[in-house]
Amino acid sequence: MKELSSILDFSLSDPNKGMLFDVRDGQIYQVVRINNQIWTAENFRYLPSIKDKGDLYDTSYVYDNNNDYLDKGYGRLYDFNTANHIAPEGWRLPNDKDFKELIDFIIKDNNLTVGEVGSYLKSVNGWELCDGIVNNDKYGFNAKPAGYSSNKRFYNEDESTYFWNGTMKGNRGYANRLCLHSHKEGFYSYDNGKYCAYSVRLIKDT
Repeated sequence: MKELSSILDFSLSDPNKGMLFDVRDGQIYQVVRINNQIWTAENFRYLPSIKDKGDLYDTSYVYDNNNDYLDKGYGRLYDFNTANHIAPEGWRLPNDKDFKELIDFIIKDNNLTVGEVGSYLKSVNGWELCDGIVNNDKYGFNAKPAGYSSNKRFYNEDESTYFWNGTMKGNRGYANRLCLHSHKEGFYSYDNGKYCAYSVRLIKDT
């Protein structure tokens, strides 16, 4: 029997904001339409255990192994393989092209440089204050300072967040990630080993 598709509802008063109901576990996520894209406006928190071609994609953590961070909206941190296998039907991990479209739109819509984009994506509250940067979260992307995990240790809570990008880089199995940091307004891209654990935002398939 085919699994029911997750439900996307834009029937709220704001035509650019809605909800995603993940039928697999009953979780509800805020979603936001930014220009021609629809993004989850919360970090993903699905707890996976997905059997695919003999491999188990189930590597995820809560920051500091403390479920209070789920209540703060940090979501779960996933390794790269898991991040690529947890989207509900009709959604996927964003790639270079998706993030570039998002950033280019915000730059053009507000006459910014790339180094000024971050404050338009960060949540208004929760970030360590630095250099007088004021976050306005103009588009409702609501990026939380969720930190990251490496070798099962946790770093940079309240200071940064890292989103997996599904585009592969180079020949060493590295994955591309994008970083928002309290000390920088920009949306910065890095290559990094795929066995770190970062946050996941999903984009709606078109």
